[in-house]
Amino acid sequence: MECNPLFTQNWSRAFNIWIEDIQVRFQPVMELERALVRGGLLRRIRSLTRFLAALLTVFFTLHCTKARVLTRTAAPSPIPVGGFSSAGYAELGEASWYGGGGDGFEGKPTASGEIFDPNRLTCAHRTLPLGSYVEVENLDNGKKGTFRVNDRGPFSKGRILDVSRQGAKDLGFLGQGVARVKLRAVHLDGSPATIGSSVDQDDPFTVQVAALTGSGNIERLSRDLEEAFGPVTLQSGRTRDGREVKRVRVGSFTRLEDAQKAADEIAKRFGDRGVEPFITRRR
Repeated sequence: MECNPLFTQNWSRAFNIWIEDIQVRFQPVMELERALVRGGLLRRIRSLTRFLAALLTVFFTLHCTKARVLTRTAAPSPIPVGGFSSAGYAELGEASWYGGGGDGFEGKPTASGEIFDPNRLTCAHRTLPLGSYVEVENLDNGKKGTFRVNDRGPFSKGRILDVSRQGAKDLGFLGQGVARVKLRAVHLDGSPATIGSSVDQDDPFTVQVAALTGSGNIERLSRDLEEAFGPVTLQSGRTRDGREVKRVRVGSFTRLEDAQKAADEIAKRFGDRGVEPFITRRR
């Protein structure tokens, strides 16, 4: 049947056919919508989505809060105030030198019994074992040298090392008299030295309280120290200006920690007398 566009009835009929066609075409979509909404499928998808989201949240939370395994790194070498019982020993401080004309040390026995020769590369340290070696670097100019410890000292406040006259020349501070240095204990090949605890047994630590000249001062201090801390020993020594002194020392300790506690206690009790106790070796 032909449809003549000139008649309004034909327009109405064509419009109705067009509407029906649209409804037929969209019927599957509407059915699908009803199935999704009324059948609960969307609700199931939403529930499943919430479940998966919660599961992922738990997973990432556990992953991010998982305990980490930390790898230990080697601690830097300590900069102790004295003592030596392990490898890696290092110190920072001031060094001075001795063996110049008129100071009275040349040709005299050192703590090791060796005769002091200012032209050899030797040094004095308070606690490093006699016979051990140290590499010394002058921090002001970068010069280095290796020295053998054969004496005890220095006995001046703030100093950590006394080198021979030749040592000061090699390190470039002969003119100044004092230099900022870093030292580390080494073997002759330059590798870090390891000293066993037997050294502390053979040559224990002691606390030097003062170096005095007057016999009355020596007796009074020795008596008071002995009452509070036990036996006192006196060691003959010489100052840089050539004066003979008695070094007043207390105790014999195989552990550096015990010697340090004693030194701290002595400083607390006798500090008003001007004493400045420090730790050294008995020989």
